Amino acid sequence: MKRLTILAVALICAVMFIAPAYADDRVAISGGFRVRAWDTKNQDFGGSDNSYFDQRLRLGTKINVADDVTVHLRADWGEGQWGNSYNGGLITRPRKSATNTLDIDRGFVDIKKEMWSLRAGQQYMGLGVNKVLDANVPGFKFDLNFAPVVTSLLYAKIDENGALSDEATNQDEDFYALNINYTCDTFTGNVFVGGVNDDTDIEDSPVMAGIQGTAKLGMVNLTSELAIATGDTAKGAVDYMGTQFYLGADANVSDAVNIGAELLYALGTTDADEIQFTGFSNWWTFTPMSMNTPFSGEFAATPTQDIFDPTGDSAGVQGVTLQAKYSPMDIVSMGAKFGYFQPEEDSVTVVDDVTAFNVWATYTLATNTQLWITYLYSDAEVEAGAADIDPQKILVTQLEIAF
Repeated sequence: MKRLTILAVALICAVMFIAPAYADDRVAISGGFRVRAWDTKNQDFGGSDNSYFDQRLRLGTKINVADDVTVHLRADWGEGQWGNSYNGGLITRPRKSATNTLDIDRGFVDIKKEMWSLRAGQQYMGLGVNKVLDANVPGFKFDLNFAPVVTSLLYAKIDENGALSDEATNQDEDFYALNINYTCDTFTGNVFVGGVNDDTDIEDSPVMAGIQGTAKLGMVNLTSELAIATGDTAKGAVDYMGTQFYLGADANVSDAVNIGAELLYALGTTDADEIQFTGFSNWWTFTPMSMNTPFSGEFAATPTQDIFDPTGDSAGVQGVTLQAKYSPMDIVSMGAKFGYFQPEEDSVTVVDDVTAFNVWATYTLATNTQLWITYLYSDAEVEAGAADIDPQKILVTQLEIAF
């Protein structure tokens, strides 16, 4: 009996040591934690001055179910502003409320085979370099892999509109897209088309098609995209229009110095029954005046965050940017950028032009730990007789740990 007891204890101890190792092989966790300090004047040209701290803990989990099946989860834990989402007085509970403290933005299964793959669930979907589509949405993504060509079919559920019955005013809004990707050593290209099927009374049904590519010509890296919009809304009474072009280039002129430039162009419209359409998502992360900084996508330098319609008046845009980056050592980088933007159709807006610049720096404090700082200044000039718009000023500092 004593030997059996010793054997049982030994087996239990073995299982205790083996189980964590087995779990580690199946589960991978990544993410980051950040604390930011903001000091803004007229941010997003909203006319207010703000000074505050915020924080976010983001965790991503990948579960290896099998060699060809994985489950993914990404969540933001307790994202919010100090003194607003957090506290609001010296109280025992760290947050004002026990609700809305966990935001799950992605949860999906990935099935990958040699010739095809399927992703189902709430996932990230994107089209084009300028984020014609840029969203976390529930849906399906099916890929056919005939290397070097990959064909992707996308479906996303936008809205059930109050009920699952699809009767009367509860009709659905759905998104469909096709993307064909070609990849080789020196070139990557995409041809895409996407559209919304809206069965509601509004019948909001935009369509966008385009081509996008990246290439390397000697020491120069190129990124370009041309996209065209069509479709209609308001039961066909208003047409969607839009032709937009982006070209970006950068080059490492030395081990420490990188320089670059961008060109942006989008048609505007003066027709009363037309609206400029630039993308399916309203989560605008294609913001060139923050893209060169560590805070890419966090702020814009135009009256709207949509750089292809910066005035919000369907006026289009003509713009250029110049940027430089200097990295004297591995733990330090700094840079600057200048941008100038004006409407393509100036008769439909009071904004004459927008001039902006930013400066930024990063410093590695410890392993996977960085301190970032960026300053943005943006000035929108208006036509004579129109109300002045105060310049936008944003100073933001961030401490981030990535794991």
